Amino acid sequence: MPSDSPDEEPWLYQRRQRLAGRLTAFSRFLGASAAKALPFFNLMKKGIAFEWTPACEEAFNHFKGILATPPVLEKPKAGESLYLYLAVTKEALAAVLVREEGKAQQPIYFVSRALQGAELRYSKLEKLVLALLTSSRRLRQYFQGHRIVVRTDQAIHQVLQKPDLTGRMMTWAIELSQYDLQYEPRHAINAQAMADFLVEVTGDPPEETGTRWRLHVDGASNQTSGGSGVILESPDGVIYEQSTKFEFPVSNNQAEYKALLGGLTLAREVGATRLEVCSDSQVVTSQVNGSYQARDPLLQKYLEKVRELARQFQEVTVQHVPRERNTRADLLSKLASTKPGAGNRSLIQGMVKEPTVALHLTKSSPSWLDPITNFLEHGKLPDDEKSAKTLRREAAKYAIIHGQLFRKGLSQPLLKCLHLD
Repeated sequence: MPSDSPDEEPWLYQRRQRLAGRLTAFSRFLGASAAKALPFFNLMKKGIAFEWTPACEEAFNHFKGILATPPVLEKPKAGESLYLYLAVTKEALAAVLVREEGKAQQPIYFVSRALQGAELRYSKLEKLVLALLTSSRRLRQYFQGHRIVVRTDQAIHQVLQKPDLTGRMMTWAIELSQYDLQYEPRHAINAQAMADFLVEVTGDPPEETGTRWRLHVDGASNQTSGGSGVILESPDGVIYEQSTKFEFPVSNNQAEYKALLGGLTLAREVGATRLEVCSDSQVVTSQVNGSYQARDPLLQKYLEKVRELARQFQEVTVQHVPRERNTRADLLSKLASTKPGAGNRSLIQGMVKEPTVALHLTKSSPSWLDPITNFLEHGKLPDDEKSAKTLRREAAKYAIIHGQLFRKGLSQPLLKCLHLD
């Protein structure tokens, strides 16, 4: 048997190098190859004595089985939309680009990479953005020639649109802005190769009882203003915090309703489908559940809006909790002003200046702000491909906060953009 036969255990250092090189060469055909090959890569580190562990044997047999029946990769058609699935572990990231024809899904390219150094300490959202960035660099020809739809159960799009992005996250957002990217929740996987890819990276799916998102809300008010605090926790532990200040007088019940509406809106934006809401307001929770009747006309309108938003989820349960179990949301609701958060934080801060429900729009003269605003709010792009590419790149430097356009900066506060009139 030749010395480099794959059926013989590679126990020499040269053979380990050869094996790692071959796995790298075949990585485009192997889903999550970096995550599975970590036992081999660890053997390549200097100063580590060689030991062929059960993990190495399991990974070696895994790759032999895949190479015996490799997936068939498809060639995309010109102009069609392609779909990108992302997955990360503690030590590796992976992605797969697929095309869809009817209900069938065919993989085009697998991307995987082991994390190194400081990357191992990135948050899960940062790792997912890094996976998207790595895919765009390796598959540049596909990203430039096709619309890429990113399917993920995490709020990547919302994070990249945060006005307080700094450092590497802002740099990544600007680099990704040159491509025609869209985001949508991850659907059911049809292709077996796709299902195997996600299972290999993410492990066994969680139990049905663990798929609920948990939402804590609280409102606070005083004589001149008010505020709301929202804490949204995903099933896998990713936490989003939101603090909103109201620059107008509100009652305590109105503030509680506004907090609930803000929490439901945030949950909808990040793709939550099953939600467990916790509030320390006996009045609001009882009115939503039907135990109390809303007699105040304004609270009736709030209640109708809450029920309208709740119908957009598969399941929403609202329960009353003691204030001591809602302390963090209570603290956020009482924040009047805080130091702007760093780019890695999940705290979202906002301000509401008017208690109006309807918007009264006035016609203004055309401005250079209009194309950027239309793209950020509605995704509208010019018909000219070159102009569209320029607009996507330029729009990454701006953010819309409560209907107002601001320009972001690396080391300066947000700059408000105004029409000439």
